[in-house]
Amino acid sequence: MDLFLKYGIVACFVSLVMTAFGWPVPEEISLLGIGVLVHKGTQPWYVGWIVGFLGVTAGDVIAWFMGKRVGLEPKGFVSKLIGKEQIQEIEQFYRKRGDWAIAIARQFPGMRFPTFFFSGASAVPFGRFYLIDGAAALVTVNIYFWLGYCFGDSVEEKVIPWIKEFKFYASSIAMLLISLLVIRIIRKRLRRSNS
Repeated sequence: MDLFLKYGIVACFVSLVMTAFGWPVPEEISLLGIGVLVHKGTQPWYVGWIVGFLGVTAGDVIAWFMGKRVGLEPKGFVSKLIGKEQIQEIEQFYRKRGDWAIAIARQFPGMRFPTFFFSGASAVPFGRFYLIDGAAALVTVNIYFWLGYCFGDSVEEKVIPWIKEFKFYASSIAMLLISLLVIRIIRKRLRRSNS
């Protein structure tokens, strides 16, 4: 939090965008930082909120464009890495449930980058992606921005421990879902190889 208080809203914005590249500061903390800065009166609330929203969605857009650039061509890097059958399943998944995947992944740290990357690689149209991601980002931005604003100076004692606990449970749920998906893929492969 000291980094954001020292360098201001620009540092918060850069931190949010860099999250897409594995920056170790979670976007929730950056959004709290913006809220604290607004609480201290360094920025009007609407500037802080807009910077938070644009920073969050900019990182997501970068992940989408990276996926779009790499693509899922049969002879491409990603296809060679995870296999032809998985690529077909990913593309089919995004045709059927891509909107929900984008909206749900936005709320779970650790699931965002791969989900947004594969939505770009699976040719989910940019307009549709940004509409869904932006709508889902409204939840994240509003919750953490306003928590930072409301708790101000006591955010580190009262809010951050709660976020760490939430992230632990959210990550556990995400890992469970990923494990179930992997088990399902393995079972499908075994059925195909046995038939």
